[in-house]
Amino acid sequence: MTALNELARADILFLNWRDPSHPQAGGAEAFCWETARRFSEAGARVTVFTARHPGSSPYSVSDGIRILRDGGTYGVYAAAARHLLRHRHAYDAVIDCQNGIPFFSPLFTPHWTADLCVVHHVHQSQFDMLLPRPLNIVGRLLEKQVSRRVYHGRPVVAVSPSTLEGIRRELGFRNPVYVVPNGSSLAGAPHGSGGPVGVSRSRTPTIAVVSRLVPQKRLDLLVHAMPALMHKMPGVRLDIAGDGGELPRLRDLATRIGVSDAVAFHGRVTDERKWEMLARAWLTVVPSVAEGWGLTVIEADAVGTPAVVFDVPGLRDAVRPGRTGWLLPPESDLAGGIADALAELTDAATREQMAGRCRSWAATFSWDDTSERLAAVVLEEMSRTRRHRRSRRRPSDLCVIGSFRVTDGNAMEQLLQQALRLTDGWNRYGDTFRVLLHGCDEVRAATALRRLGVRPSELTLASRQDVLVGTAGTTATEPATGEPVPERIDGTGPSPARLGSAHSESDRTTP
Repeated sequence: MTALNELARADILFLNWRDPSHPQAGGAEAFCWETARRFSEAGARVTVFTARHPGSSPYSVSDGIRILRDGGTYGVYAAAARHLLRHRHAYDAVIDCQNGIPFFSPLFTPHWTADLCVVHHVHQSQFDMLLPRPLNIVGRLLEKQVSRRVYHGRPVVAVSPSTLEGIRRELGFRNPVYVVPNGSSLAGAPHGSGGPVGVSRSRTPTIAVVSRLVPQKRLDLLVHAMPALMHKMPGVRLDIAGDGGELPRLRDLATRIGVSDAVAFHGRVTDERKWEMLARAWLTVVPSVAEGWGLTVIEADAVGTPAVVFDVPGLRDAVRPGRTGWLLPPESDLAGGIADALAELTDAATREQMAGRCRSWAATFSWDDTSERLAAVVLEEMSRTRRHRRSRRRPSDLCVIGSFRVTDGNAMEQLLQQALRLTDGWNRYGDTFRVLLHGCDEVRAATALRRLGVRPSELTLASRQDVLVGTAGTTATEPATGEPVPERIDGTGPSPARLGSAHSESDRTTP
């Protein structure tokens, strides 16, 4: 039984600023909806509470999910507080999605409710860009000092290692933090091994961008880069899909600098049109000041399109330099970086090799995996709160990968199911096991494994990529053939495996 299935019949509330029907919906809404939908499919009773936007109804049901809409852009916070106070005994868990400012759900729920906070990215440096004084100061205060106090001891979910670092360095949180990255899907696109069926790569250099058009995305830098790109690579085109307050300014900029013939603004597009644009392009470019993750990068990768991004939080996690795209120093010349990337991609063989690596990288992320990992965190917290126990978890961000071989693999599999926390992971190939233990160093990991009666043949600190995608960074070797077998440290792999079952923290072997 998976963590998701163990949530069957639980009452779960998602608090999110917007729902997917909102005109300004983005990656945070995708995370909320895709995970909520899978929680519902697994048998949980799911409610999503969001702001009400013009033309939307206060109540609707979609995919088995009850959607409640109340309050406006900022009024939604007071509306959510009223809802929690009126229904404070209705929910087993509240997943509080922070989009700069959280909902402060622990203030309005009983102490036995499992409250956890999902942070997409830290907004401290962006409040000046998004809000006028003194609201920018209030925003920073709510995100940092107030949130740190309200969520003290509660689990926090970060969508990338960069967000985890921001939570520690900028917000000063000492909570246990779990990395649960966004997924990727090709919903809405007929898909073959090389990308959407019937869509071929453009013969001329083409850049495609799918994004909300807001100041922090800095798409004006990309439009400003077009004159230099057109001079170096005649025939280059830029397709921008998306809507937002920056659209009129970007159109005016393209006209003013004389690149309107090479830049097309498509507005909000369907999923089918989005996948088609990305699949035809040679490149996507994301010049954002920072991201929580980089969902648009992974979506482009899914159809074999690499990315050029600045080396900033979130985006540095989504791009594998030299393999799925290019990382530029934050203050570097964007036009020069894009021109160099397009020059490499003029070779058809290089384009195809990079396209294959992009698709492989995107395939390591799925909404099913995201939902399973989030469910594991929810179950861990539900188990703790139901027993009215203080958390023994230490705010350590170290993770360790251990490998070992046993004589009785079936017995070890049963032991791991009982001994590991749901948020730890393991996989098996024959009688060889690998485990990913969160929140501990090599010494504590070795102690935990000795309690299981095993002596690891290898014990190493997990890399950012290991934590992000749940892979060990190496491959297991099939004993009979010696052939490498790719595996994931997430409870899946060549042999059926799963994450540990939900026992109380004091009953588990892992630290």
